[in-house]
Amino acid sequence: MKPTALLLITALAGSGSAHATNLLTNGSFEDPNIVATNNYALFGTGSTAITGWTVVGADTQLTPDTYIGLLASDGRQWIDLTGIYGYDKGVRSDAVTTTVGQSYNLTFALGNYVPFGTSSLSVSINGGPATTFTNLVNGVGPMDWENESLTWVANAASAQITFLGVANGVLSNDGGIGLDNVGFAVVPEPETYALMLAGLGAVGVVARRQKRKVA
Repeated sequence: MKPTALLLITALAGSGSAHATNLLTNGSFEDPNIVATNNYALFGTGSTAITGWTVVGADTQLTPDTYIGLLASDGRQWIDLTGIYGYDKGVRSDAVTTTVGQSYNLTFALGNYVPFGTSSLSVSINGGPATTFTNLVNGVGPMDWENESLTWVANAASAQITFLGVANGVLSNDGGIGLDNVGFAVVPEPETYALMLAGLGAVGVVARRQKRKVA
């Protein structure tokens, strides 16, 4: 491959990865690592023992996949927003720097312990209006995970994201509301997409020319 094509591919890869960078720390809740304990751990209100997060409400549970085979959506650990049982418990992220007017994409996995049934959680940013998400249980278990997302346009120079397990009427169980694989990243501007497409086109042209020369 010619150096020009290699440079174009490198630039495109760098551009894509930059915009996909997760601004949150420990989005898959792998720290602290409790896998070897074969049991869950409870963290009380105000605890910062889960790196990058503060516990809000009452006790929140960190669950490893070694505990009765409850697999995480990503990595080996996940958060149970019910603690042992209950609602209105959760975690709040450490503040991350944002740019006013910039769009950000929040993604996460919402899970339930299938025998307990449907689970719901609410998401709010900087204490703003909460958005509720529900996983109606489509898997066979023991854990059923569903990927969720929302877009937030920054109205402040920083963001803190709060997740709470909620009753949502009768739609949510109170014994297993899972949260995992949380990401918060800048949404690429339209001109960035155009640049990437142009770059891909240029790579294709170079590849075709190289193929003709080889033939």
